Amino acid sequence: MKKTISILLVMIMCFSTLVITGCSNAKNSTNDTSNTDDANESKTTIESALAFYTEVWAAFGEDNKFSCAGGDMDHIAEGPGQFLLTEDNANSFKELIHVTDELYDMLENDAATLQHMMNTNTFSSAVVKLKDPTKASEFAEAYKTAIQGQQWMCGFPDKVVVISVGDYVVMAYGLEVNIDNLVAACSAVEAQSTVLVDAPAMVE
Repeated sequence: MKKTISILLVMIMCFSTLVITGCSNAKNSTNDTSNTDDANESKTTIESALAFYTEVWAAFGEDNKFSCAGGDMDHIAEGPGQFLLTEDNANSFKELIHVTDELYDMLENDAATLQHMMNTNTFSSAVVKLKDPTKASEFAEAYKTAIQGQQWMCGFPDKVVVISVGDYVVMAYGLEVNIDNLVAACSAVEAQSTVLVDAPAMVE
């Protein structure tokens, strides 16, 4: 009888140990999955500048769109177009977006542009990947300074904006309504879009 009771006690102890271990593993597994999911949700992943800008342009809505074109000479599109940041295209990109040499050197060769077809000062923009995403704020402030230092010839732009999205920046200048629509569209496509600069394009 004592032997039987001893065996039962040993079995109960073993079973209890298995249950506790199983619960502990399940809890740890659940926590690990949760942490992984949180990390994935907090990380903004963009396939390319062109892919992102294509989504953003679609999010503008038909009532807010305008006649436009994008891309370099080899990738012209009626909408966002790929702009290769090659040696041959460098000056064109700098002049079109008003990017300084220092700002240009901060960019990867992954860019898409979009401009108003009638007057680029009505809306000019680009989505570009940064070589060092931690310098997004530095880039934004320098770009604002570059835009505010321009001598505009006609069709004066109202605002300049720089938006951080993952490893990319969206930069644009133009009429207030177009810039505001761009900011709203970026937020609609990627909720973690962060406006780093939203300022007058001209300073008195």
